[in-house]
Amino acid sequence: MFKQNLPLGYILYEGPSQIDGSPIVVIVNKIYGQSANSKTGHMVQTFIIRSDFDPVDAINNGSDISICGDCIHRPFLAKQTGEAPCYVNAGQSVKSVFKAYKRGRYIKASASEVALYLSGLIVRIGTYGDPFAAPVNIWKDLIKFAAGHAGYSHQWQNPKFDHELWAPLVMASADNIDQAALANLHGMRVFRVSIGSDKQAGEVSCPASREAGSKTTCNNCLLCGGTSKQAKDIVIQDHARGHEKRVIMLATV
Repeated sequence: MFKQNLPLGYILYEGPSQIDGSPIVVIVNKIYGQSANSKTGHMVQTFIIRSDFDPVDAINNGSDISICGDCIHRPFLAKQTGEAPCYVNAGQSVKSVFKAYKRGRYIKASASEVALYLSGLIVRIGTYGDPFAAPVNIWKDLIKFAAGHAGYSHQWQNPKFDHELWAPLVMASADNIDQAALANLHGMRVFRVSIGSDKQAGEVSCPASREAGSKTTCNNCLLCGGTSKQAKDIVIQDHARGHEKRVIMLATV
């Protein structure tokens, strides 16, 4: 098949958010070609977005709760609390995906069908949006023939979150040591963001991080594959916007 005949991407799911029932869409793209992201390397990308709101508008009016839940890094909340804001610039790649979706550039297909096209590739579960917003079975089907996957969820404390089903798919995103310990008790591996350097026993610095010397890329590492990988938990130093200020504040406490 010639590249010009290949679709831009696929719509895996259009339906209610598992978080609040609002309309969302799950889109998979970046299947072909390479990535300009030097940290991750090339990975197939998946976007979970509101299907009825421009993503920037959703951030500004708080309706991104449907795809991010109660994550403390939602910009709508972070502005009020001073927490680190989400590192994703929704005005660029996410907005482009939304516009292409509205123009009808993506083909509807089941996750099982798309899984065939992803055979031997590396999949990022939730490039934008929390994977928990969509049914767990679409992710299980999507990565069936993939060479590997990486994913993260801040929603592992949601009462509806089934740890047994999700643990092999995603890392539990943790913002402090206590959260990490609780996630471990639920049988999940953890990806923890630290302010400064406070690596704990049972953790290893993200091999793709600056503090670890950027030894590899995410698509080669694949340690963030949940319990499908038998490995230590991962910790990375805060590198979101304003991280320098947060380190200084910690040092003066």
